[in-house]
Amino acid sequence: MSVGANQELQSPNNLIFELTSSEAQQHGSLEEYVIVDVRELFEHQVEAVADAIAHPFSGFDAHALSQEIDGRRPIFYCRTGVRSKKALAKMLQAGFDAQHIIGGIEAWKKEGKPVKKSQTGTSIDVMRQTQMAAGLALLTFSALSWFVSPLWIAATLAVGTGLFHAGFSGSCALATAISWLPWNRTTNCQS
Repeated sequence: MSVGANQELQSPNNLIFELTSSEAQQHGSLEEYVIVDVRELFEHQVEAVADAIAHPFSGFDAHALSQEIDGRRPIFYCRTGVRSKKALAKMLQAGFDAQHIIGGIEAWKKEGKPVKKSQTGTSIDVMRQTQMAAGLALLTFSALSWFVSPLWIAATLAVGTGLFHAGFSGSCALATAISWLPWNRTTNCQS
């Protein structure tokens, strides 16, 4: 079973892998299912589907998750459904049954399903702060390479490489570091 650009997930037992938010909510209330958030921990801390557990895709381990959920079938979600579909493929390749929510938490919220939210000390979310920090770093290093020394171009290459890695892998070290800043610390999510 594989997932390619134009291939659908395949299984010998013809299990339906993609669920709408409503279907996932119905399954999620049953004891044999568990909703799993595969977004980064800082994303989960800010907003999450009620009763979901966090297992970030950046460190995804199908066998560890299987032990953690103790035989229940996971229903994955992320922000829009891209990472959750990749997590689903990894779980299936490891020999476990799983499903994912089409459209992720964005579709969940669009359908009016409940989410739990936390409060942080800022109204600017971590990803926007990360974009602002990376942009400012690129501008600063570019100016330094122009006005001070051409060696500063290496710093712009490092930032660019980090941004490419974040886009390619779905994991951003800068966003994780920014999420640890005091004004981004969250209180417990409220339903």
